Amino acid sequence: MDTAAMRPRRSPHPDRRLTLRTYQHPNDFIAVRDFLVATYSHYRRTYNWTLERWNFSVSLARIINGTSLAAWVDQIAMWEDGEALLGVVNWEGEGHGEAFFQLAHEELPDGILQEMFDFCEARMGKSAGDHREIYLRIPPDDARRVSIAQARGFVREPWDVNEGILTLTGQIPVVLSAGFTFADGRQVSAEAKAMAHAKAFDYYDEMLYRERAIIGFAEMMLTPDYLPHFDLHVRTPHGEIAAFATLWYDERNQLGILEPVGTVPEFRKLGLGRALIAELINRAREAGTQRVNVGSDQVFYQRLGFEPRTVYEIWRKDVAR
Repeated sequence: MDTAAMRPRRSPHPDRRLTLRTYQHPNDFIAVRDFLVATYSHYRRTYNWTLERWNFSVSLARIINGTSLAAWVDQIAMWEDGEALLGVVNWEGEGHGEAFFQLAHEELPDGILQEMFDFCEARMGKSAGDHREIYLRIPPDDARRVSIAQARGFVREPWDVNEGILTLTGQIPVVLSAGFTFADGRQVSAEAKAMAHAKAFDYYDEMLYRERAIIGFAEMMLTPDYLPHFDLHVRTPHGEIAAFATLWYDERNQLGILEPVGTVPEFRKLGLGRALIAELINRAREAGTQRVNVGSDQVFYQRLGFEPRTVYEIWRKDVAR
């Protein structure tokens, strides 16, 4: 892989208006993915998305929420300077009004940020009667973006998005209850994954979402960064899926990210989730991973050694339809 080509570059003309263009799927998928990997190397923290969210968004998140690929693409825009991708505006495809800016570096001109806000306000948001509700995620230390958001009428919501961060040291003991076994992504079907996910996240009785989940997991397994070895499940003595966790591996940044993670309710309190994550962390460490992130600050993860950190503040604006 040509890492130099992936490095985020500052525009040679910092005052020049960048070129805005629409996202073209699937040709641009890897371009955005590589951009996210490169910008993580630049920021050295979760400032933009990490690669798992890009893969997860186009597959399971989009499909389970009933968002067509065309609708998902419609709320993505890219900014270039002729030789490099410098900015992306996108959503997850979940239909909750979510909006994200992915920036190559902290020094993009205000005019470009304003253009990103223009796109966001014109195209994004959740329909609510006579208006759209936009919930823009902004890193807590991005004073420039906050200033622009306030000037444009965005208001801070009283909740944040947090993550957990674990720096890897030595091997972690893996203790799996008697009779339970591990199975990786090559041994578990999309249907089995979907059923366990539906039970863990309490939508098993909603047939529409269960059917979507099967399709979503099948698509997730086809994404470029999906690795079956890091897609781990716990099987009961009777062969059911009791718990699951997928780790996405960013080799360049020696980073692992957990998404999704869940345990079927009747098998909770047995240490299955702890055993799964411990096994995945050990596998990731052997592959060269130095840090593992999870998109949660739950006490469960803190007990495993994950340190909580705020990733985004939420800024809301209601825009007339």
